[in-house]
Amino acid sequence: MERGELDLGCGELPGLTRSPLLDTPEASLNQAFAWAVRHDPAGVRADPDTGGSAWDDDAFADLVDQARTFRRVGAGALRDPAGFLHQVVAGLFGVRAETAGGRFEILPWISEDWRAFALRRLRCHRTLLDVEVRVRADWVTVRLELTFGPAIPVLLGLRNRGIPSRVTVDEIPLETERAVFTVEGQHEVVFFCRRRAE
Repeated sequence: MERGELDLGCGELPGLTRSPLLDTPEASLNQAFAWAVRHDPAGVRADPDTGGSAWDDDAFADLVDQARTFRRVGAGALRDPAGFLHQVVAGLFGVRAETAGGRFEILPWISEDWRAFALRRLRCHRTLLDVEVRVRADWVTVRLELTFGPAIPVLLGLRNRGIPSRVTVDEIPLETERAVFTVEGQHEVVFFCRRRAE
């Protein structure tokens, strides 16, 4: 390591100065999220109390409607950037910091119309985490990548897909409907969905 590298301040380290990013098929949601992050850069974080359990189709439609109104009207449509970011983090991604055991809960809500969505640089105390969700007919894949900070324990599941028939973490089958593990580096969790009766 060269002397110049040791003199870098925390804000100058690569990867720590980039803003959080939302990547969804809904362009207005991505745009509104980026605007809200500029007005509340610390708002993309896991909080202990989220209210994400009440998230449903109506809450999702309301979030998308807020974003579309923002795109049409402008900044006046989002008077509470922190509240909007909270809806994305706690509602759409179902992220919360659990007090019991110090673990983080991630329970994404799956839109029937989306094939993929991601949240980059989610703050979980001192850790930055990327969450990527890919939806297929018979399974949902969630990739977690620790991009900065110490390893963190997580509980990962899905909220609106029913009980999975099988769950794997890094291709290792589990006997539970949710995955509990420590995120160190990159992980891929697959939830195999039960076939719906026609």
